[in-house]
Amino acid sequence: MTTVTISETDGAFLAQVREAMEFYFGADQRRIAHALKVTAHARFLLGFIDAQPVLTLAACYLHDIGIPEAERKYGCCAGKQQEVEGPPVARQILQRLGVDPELIDAVCLLVSRHHTPAGVDSPEFRILWDADALVNLTEVVSGKEQHRIEEILSRSLVTEPGYRRACQLYLPTA
Repeated sequence: MTTVTISETDGAFLAQVREAMEFYFGADQRRIAHALKVTAHARFLLGFIDAQPVLTLAACYLHDIGIPEAERKYGCCAGKQQEVEGPPVARQILQRLGVDPELIDAVCLLVSRHHTPAGVDSPEFRILWDADALVNLTEVVSGKEQHRIEEILSRSLVTEPGYRRACQLYLPTA
């Protein structure tokens, strides 16, 4: 594993993205906690997968940002609605932060596909996918037998480091 170094400037930018996400979600601590956990897993995976850290982490902070708007418009927050409603909100947040349009487009693309298995062929997408799965699997594998957990993990993760991390987290040790 390599340690991913993030410059002071990029760290400050990512702190602004985090703050903007937290402000947008307001009192919804469950959504904030989810985004923070996904981002933490992504930081871990960046140590094994060569990807753009700023793009990856910004997308992780904002991947579910469409949930409130989806719930308001459709009465639910299914993945497809999140993919539709998230990019405009993410774009608005990033524009307010004065982000380069190319980075905005790249983050919005990831947000627009984060529930689509063949969403974007990039290491940033694969990290986002696995980081989100690592958090969501907690509910999926709860109460399951080891062989079922192994099957779920092998179907759910798209990177080798993500799969190894899932095995550490969810498979009982001997």
